[in-house]
Amino acid sequence: MLRLILCGRCGYVVGMTEKDWRGRLAERVADAVRRYRKERGMSAQALADACAEIGYEIPRTVIANLENGRRASVEIADLLVLAKALKVPPIALLMPVGVAGSIEVLPGQEVSVWDAVTWFTAEVPLSEDPPEGTIEAKLYEFRLHAQVLSAARKAVEFADGTRRTLSMVRDPEQRAINVEMQEKLDDYARHQLTDLRAQRNAMRKDGLVPPALPEDLAYVDFHVDEKGDIYPLV
Repeated sequence: MLRLILCGRCGYVVGMTEKDWRGRLAERVADAVRRYRKERGMSAQALADACAEIGYEIPRTVIANLENGRRASVEIADLLVLAKALKVPPIALLMPVGVAGSIEVLPGQEVSVWDAVTWFTAEVPLSEDPPEGTIEAKLYEFRLHAQVLSAARKAVEFADGTRRTLSMVRDPEQRAINVEMQEKLDDYARHQLTDLRAQRNAMRKDGLVPPALPEDLAYVDFHVDEKGDIYPLV
């Protein structure tokens, strides 16, 4: 039998199943907070202190009430700060990855934990193209950007590292071999940087603002003309 109750949060009559699910969601977060806190050897007070250092106080009593099941819900702000204090991504407090096989992701809707994670993060395999104009498509572009950026940084760092090694080679024959290899590495790094610039330009063309670049690669967003003048790419 479905019991109806008056929700103090919104003033509407809601089914008991919604309240139960909200409570179970809070319990799942509480279990994760307790598990990660103990794994890190933190007391409830230590966790509260870590939250305060972040700039958002969550008193020890609030943490204790959450872990003891005396809180029926968890605020988003609390979730984010607790995750930061515990040094885990926020989704780790919501989704029991590696701890359970399935999860009640919505009232009465049991799915695999991984399906819940991919729904929550709008994950789309890079082998598939998401529907154009959707939030999944936008997130796809940002994930692709992260991969291209990572490849470019590694290529540049490796080329720079070998260049430093080359400067210490004294043998002419070995130096000639190393110079040829350095040219290939520099060429590869340039290709990676070109791909990064192309990805960022494609995002702008689609009306997206690309993430800020690290300082050592900020020049990717600038163009140098024949006179040597530098212009930002917009």
